[in-house]
Amino acid sequence: MSLGPEFRSDLYRGTARFYDEFRVGYPRRLLDDLRVRARITGAGRLLDLACGTGQVTFGLGSSFTEIWAVDQEPEAVEFARAKALSHGVDNVRWIAGRAEDVDADGYFELVAIGNAFHRLQRRVIAESAMRWLVAGGHLALLWSNSPWDGSLIWQRVMADSLDRWTRKAVATERVPANLDQHLAEEPHTNVLVSAGFTIVGAFEFEIPYEWSVEKLTGFMYSTSVLSQPALGQNVQAFESDLRERLLAVQPEGVFREDISFSYTLARRP
Repeated sequence: MSLGPEFRSDLYRGTARFYDEFRVGYPRRLLDDLRVRARITGAGRLLDLACGTGQVTFGLGSSFTEIWAVDQEPEAVEFARAKALSHGVDNVRWIAGRAEDVDADGYFELVAIGNAFHRLQRRVIAESAMRWLVAGGHLALLWSNSPWDGSLIWQRVMADSLDRWTRKAVATERVPANLDQHLAEEPHTNVLVSAGFTIVGAFEFEIPYEWSVEKLTGFMYSTSVLSQPALGQNVQAFESDLRERLLAVQPEGVFREDISFSYTLARRP
């Protein structure tokens, strides 16, 4: 049976500082709700897969005695390690490697994956998580929407710019062509249930947020398809075009939305 679409391993190269600065962090209400529903004891361990620059790790870190934070992009791991050092965070083991290669059976109270489950070999990860977790432990899939997900005029401009510049930079292949079909045919919850998990539920939180042109541009540079390396020689042209188009619909340069954050929680019986 196919493991699903394959993503290139270098897609987030060159994004670490933009990801850390311009991705909006998970709201405190969500993290507190997750702690309660996952019955976090304060004495367990967290496995943060596809950790990026540590949004989940830093958000939940004080609730665990030890954290393993794993990402296949060495640049992101080094950025997060330096950030942890500067903030005096010393309970994290930063690991540059594939999530699928983690070896620590029965070790974790919570496995968390932020905005990335679709990029991993989902069946492998779900089946492995059943081994990684202690009995009664939980797996949490955390998500947040992107600025172009919506019907506001400026969001449509963002979506059109994403499509236009992805094609102009010849970056369309950075997302597998069969991804949407694959996810529709086998939703995340189906994968988890097939691996033996019990679905606790899905929980959503919204926060109001104001973007600027600079923040929206930085967000674009944090993505796998319009990072600066993906854009190459088109970086300056992209910035100018996005600024011009956004200010044409919102001259004051303030772009408001309610950002949706959510998580799906599953329990190992």
